[in-house]
Amino acid sequence: MIQISDLVRLQETDTALDSRRASLEDAESRLGESEEVESERLRVQGLRESLRAARSSQRDIEAEADALRAKIAPEEEKLYSGAIKNPRELSDLQDEVDQLKRHLAQVEDRNIEAMSGVEQAEAELNAAEQHLAALEAEWQAEQRALTEKINRLRAEIASYEEQRAERSSYVDDETLRRYEHIRRAHQGRGVAQLDRNLCTGCRISLPVSIVNRARSGSTIVQCPNCERILYS
Repeated sequence: MIQISDLVRLQETDTALDSRRASLEDAESRLGESEEVESERLRVQGLRESLRAARSSQRDIEAEADALRAKIAPEEEKLYSGAIKNPRELSDLQDEVDQLKRHLAQVEDRNIEAMSGVEQAEAELNAAEQHLAALEAEWQAEQRALTEKINRLRAEIASYEEQRAERSSYVDDETLRRYEHIRRAHQGRGVAQLDRNLCTGCRISLPVSIVNRARSGSTIVQCPNCERILYS
């Protein structure tokens, strides 16, 4: 005699298996490098390169200013030493010193801007590094949780697979083949419970004769609409 209850228990196991296999697939797909973390790493790398360039540029400007100061100092000393008596020579030297000082003032203004740029680049990099550290910590915690979940799901799947092998052994081959065919065709649900005269698989009202046969449990009765095996 066919035991519909064996099919129902098999369906419970298959539903549990399907759920855990889907969860395992999802967890495994999320295991590995994070696009968000990798994107932020690249951003931090770019900011570090920008900071290096800003610092290098600022050092070059400072070097230019130092060179101008080094050139102005001896010229001013010569200008005020009294060694030059010729008014024309003194005037020309004064013009040269004034021109050098104007150039130095421009370079110093550029240096102030460059220093401000370095400070801004340092602040942006610091904020990005902190954000990256937070993202990496969150990602690492998620990866640990996913690894634990994957190990747990694999253990549960192995247990349910053993349970399925046992429960399927109680169902004859022909009925098992029919059940599995229906499961593949209907989103993993091979059986459907009756709710009064309704098939809970497709919510269709069934003829009384089909309902009575299904409730007897003495034979396989399928819903004429969705083909699921009916039980009460």
